Amino acid sequence: MNLGDTGRDGILDAGGDNISITKPGGYEVRLDLENPDYSYELRLTGFDRRGIFGTNGQILDINTREDIAIFNNGYAVLKFKNITSDGQSGSNVEFPDTDFPMFRLADAYLMAAEAILRGASGASKAKAVDYVNIVRTRAYSGAAGNITESDLNLDYILDERARELYWECHRRTDLVRFNKFTTADYLWAWKGGVSQGQAVDSRFNIFPIPSADISANPKLVQNPGY
Repeated sequence: MNLGDTGRDGILDAGGDNISITKPGGYEVRLDLENPDYSYELRLTGFDRRGIFGTNGQILDINTREDIAIFNNGYAVLKFKNITSDGQSGSNVEFPDTDFPMFRLADAYLMAAEAILRGASGASKAKAVDYVNIVRTRAYSGAAGNITESDLNLDYILDERARELYWECHRRTDLVRFNKFTTADYLWAWKGGVSQGQAVDSRFNIFPIPSADISANPKLVQNPGY
C-alpha cells in the first residue's frame, strides 16, 4: 500500500501526496496504532526520545479550573505503562506491575553536574558538561543533543532534570532547592491558583507537621506559617 499525506493534516491517505519536510535529514514516522485514521507524527531521528506524551485528541492548555477534570484537557503522560517487555498486559489492571525507579544513574550524573556548578571541588565545568551529555546521548540515541560549556548553567540543569526525571517524584524538591517553588522567578499555569501563575507564600517550601504527631509529642514545634 502506498500512503501519503494529502492536505498535510497529519493523517496518512492511500495514494496520498508525499509527506513534506521542513529540513533535510533522517526522519522517523510514528504511527498512532490506537487510532484507526492513520494519524502519524514525523520526527527527525536526532530528537529527544524522553518526551513520551499522548497528544492525539488532547488540548495542551487548561484554561479554567473546571477544565482540569476533563480528560482531553492537557497532554497525557505515557512514560510508564502497565505492560511487559514483550508488549503484553500486566497481570493486574488495577495495580500495575510497573517498577518505580527510586535511584537512577542519570539522576546521579545530573546531581554531580549540579554540584560542580555550585562550587564542588575536584572537577571542572567541562566534566559537568560530560556528565550531562552522557544523559543526553542516551536520550537522543547519539550526539545530536549534546551541549557545550556555554549552554550549561544551573537553570539548564533544572530544565534537564525535568526532561529526564518527570513523573519520578523529583520536581517539587528540585524547585525548592533552586528557590523557584514559591517565588515569582519561575511560574507555571495555575501556580498560586491563577491561570497565568503567581508567587505563593514561602511557607509552602516545607510541609506542616501533622497535628497527630504534635499531639503525641508536645515537644514538637509546628513549622512557621502553619
